[in-house]
Amino acid sequence: MPYKRLSKERQALVLASLCAGTPINAICRIYRADKAAVLRVIRETGEAFADYMDKEFRDLLCHRIEMDEQWQYVGCHAGRMVAKEKGRGDFWLWAAIDADTKLIFSHRIGKRSWIDGNLFVGDVRERIKGPVQIATDQLPAYAFHIRQHFGYEGYSYGTETKIFGEPMLPDGTLARLGRNEGVRKMQTAERKAVVGSPDLESLTTSHIERAFLTVRQELKRYQRKGLGYSKDLETHKLAVALHFGVYNFVRKHHTLKTTPAVAAGVEFEPWTLERVVEMTADYMRRKEDAVFESAFQSLASGAFA
Repeated sequence: MPYKRLSKERQALVLASLCAGTPINAICRIYRADKAAVLRVIRETGEAFADYMDKEFRDLLCHRIEMDEQWQYVGCHAGRMVAKEKGRGDFWLWAAIDADTKLIFSHRIGKRSWIDGNLFVGDVRERIKGPVQIATDQLPAYAFHIRQHFGYEGYSYGTETKIFGEPMLPDGTLARLGRNEGVRKMQTAERKAVVGSPDLESLTTSHIERAFLTVRQELKRYQRKGLGYSKDLETHKLAVALHFGVYNFVRKHHTLKTTPAVAAGVEFEPWTLERVVEMTADYMRRKEDAVFESAFQSLASGAFA
């Protein structure tokens, strides 16, 4: 028996609620939808967006890009696990942003490991062309990965290290903040050239860090000290793809007055959530047709064998 799908209008409303950080159970109560139907919207839309962005985000002309990583856990905090389990524990979101158009054109969910970092930087290299300035934090592995995939010419690379310390008063004494006494304040940022001659005045990782703040704020799975964290790794990956898809194509950036995809020249106009639902339906239809065609060819080849 086929699944009973939500209407186009209800799917758009579900996507709007998800992008506002509404918990899945709350969405089910608001729209009187089954939890399986809401999860299906997340998985199918995330898969469709991942496929679309993988195809469209190619040969990008970026002048300044920033790369960084963000932590979150799936299923259980790694520090509370008795034994290692596949698909559970701490995972890192690696992402790259075009500092000028705010387009997040590459991301990867994995460990903060050498191999995941290498695969991520390799994917970034395949999506951009022309000379570019690269900025990262002080993670030592970046230098090797960037040299391996970008070579030694045609780009410049530098790091930014933010220095934090206890808040101080103008007279130099330590500030007492009462309940917030443990809060540290950024004091300065140290910028250093690693390859070539990057413009240290414009070299920063603030744009990708601000994008990660949006992830924390609007993607329930990344909000701290709550129950909205992902329980399944595959759904976690698709939910992140869904978030970045809406971020790139639907949500207008405050400073750009348009979406990052339009600013980068990937699209001509911002999408609506109804357009997202239609794109997902087209992708699922093509996927089902491909499965049917593959099965038919297998049967035909077996019949004439």
